[in-house]
Amino acid sequence: MKMLKNLFFVCLSLAVLASCNNDDVVKVDTSRVKVAIKTSKTAPAGTASLKNASVAESPLQLSKFYINMAEIEFDVDDDAEDKLPGNAPVYGDIELQGPFLVDLLDPNSATGIDLAITNIPNATYEEIEFDFDVYEGKDNELMNGNTLYAAGTYAMGDELVDIVIKSDEDYEFELEYEGGGIVLDGTDSKIFVDLNLHVLLQKLVANAGADFANATREEDGSILISKNKNKTILHKFEEAVETAFDAFEDSDDDDEEDN
Repeated sequence: MKMLKNLFFVCLSLAVLASCNNDDVVKVDTSRVKVAIKTSKTAPAGTASLKNASVAESPLQLSKFYINMAEIEFDVDDDAEDKLPGNAPVYGDIELQGPFLVDLLDPNSATGIDLAITNIPNATYEEIEFDFDVYEGKDNELMNGNTLYAAGTYAMGDELVDIVIKSDEDYEFELEYEGGGIVLDGTDSKIFVDLNLHVLLQKLVANAGADFANATREEDGSILISKNKNKTILHKFEEAVETAFDAFEDSDDDDEEDN
């Protein structure tokens, strides 16, 4: 997977506050964190119902899939947030500002691509939130004016129908970390934002199979899915994308979730 454009400013919501005499600066210990995004193609553990068909066997096949992340935010556990005298917070949530324009079907998607490397205050982070916004750059004509863009085919019996899915909606996803959150304690760490393509395709086919069969066609027989055409499928696609995202920490640098 390749990030097509990585123009970002790392905005740490880090308030370095003065002590009572305003001369001493409060020192906040940090961890060096690498944030990456990857695409998985196997069913996650504990989802036996999704193992009946592989990505390659799905009637829906994607040949293009781009997303534009405007912001990635790490939310501090409220109970773990350090306080100064007077209950003033030392720091708050951590925001990484994009845009991050990502090709989710790049051959390197299995191992992921780095979005940002930054120092983050040591704390327990209970969830990750990311905002999607319209891409307004010049590096990808398909994505210009869109938040996400996908193209591929849908098999309907012996007919293979070309499809295009595009959205210009602004929306956000929130993911809670399993196991009590991600704890940063000064050790270098890598945090993956993982899109499971297997989950996405299985959920969309299960929920929208009939919608594809009855979809309004273009003059050439293809199916355009947008806010103006076949929008029911678009809404189900966006729901499937949200379901397919996960986040995990990889502190031992094996590109796998830590146990």
